[in-house]
Amino acid sequence: MSDPPAVLRDPLAELAPGARRWRHGSGVLDCDRGHLVGIVNATPDSFSDEGRHFGTAASIAHGIALAEQGASIIEVGGESLRFAPRTEVAEEIARVVPVIRGLTGTISAPVAIDTFKPEVAEAAIAAGASVLNDPTGLRDPGMLRAASASDVGIVMTHFFGTPKIRPRSFPDVDVPDAVTAWARETLALAGAAGIAAERIVIDPGLGLGKSPQQDLDLLRRLGELQVLGRPIFMPISNKKVLGAVTGRVATQRLAPTAAGVAWCRLRGASIFRVHEVGFLKDVLTMTEALIAGAPERWHEVIK
Repeated sequence: MSDPPAVLRDPLAELAPGARRWRHGSGVLDCDRGHLVGIVNATPDSFSDEGRHFGTAASIAHGIALAEQGASIIEVGGESLRFAPRTEVAEEIARVVPVIRGLTGTISAPVAIDTFKPEVAEAAIAAGASVLNDPTGLRDPGMLRAASASDVGIVMTHFFGTPKIRPRSFPDVDVPDAVTAWARETLALAGAAGIAAERIVIDPGLGLGKSPQQDLDLLRRLGELQVLGRPIFMPISNKKVLGAVTGRVATQRLAPTAAGVAWCRLRGASIFRVHEVGFLKDVLTMTEALIAGAPERWHEVIK
């Protein structure tokens, strides 16, 4: 007789209730279940969507569509992290602020700003952004001041190196251990600046200054980050490790992205930054049902 199938364990079961909540500028996100962050690239040179949604009207329309597809947060970014010249501060503000204003006046989902420039963060928060996603993890004192002067939720991201600069080599370190040590230090720094831990989620920085092998190690050992006691935010969508494994270019990585979302959810991550919200909403819904043993609601099966 074969052994009975193993029961999937709730990946957040060992966390204290407070560690499952993320407070942001317009409310609280319950991280007992998974959430999708829909990406609006208000740039002409995104590596993933290649500028298809560039321009205020197109970006607003795309953000509305992502919210309708089930995104819990809509994130607006005005500069790609691809290796290219930096966007001037004034230009980045001009790209994102009208989009943020247009979205906050139209959708109920909170809006996030993705930037590593304090001036852009301040302008976006003034325009209504409820979440600040800083790819450099508050390393700029100006960004720390902007965050502490507001009530926005913060995505605290690990990054080896400098934005827009191609790394010449990768650090020879145990990446999950390095991310954990960095997160503890940065959480303490944020706390000293008056930023409550409940406003912070941890992004381990997949692909940011890390080799594909290091990214894969980080994904496999993602559960170790539970010791930090904060929700884990994963920008898994179309990442280079997925291409390194499958041989697919960025615009052809939906299938490996789906596998990554399911894998990371089962290992405790609860917030996923993605491009294809509609498809990945089904992936996440099925994963949640497998964890819980039942869906949030049953649908009548026609065929």
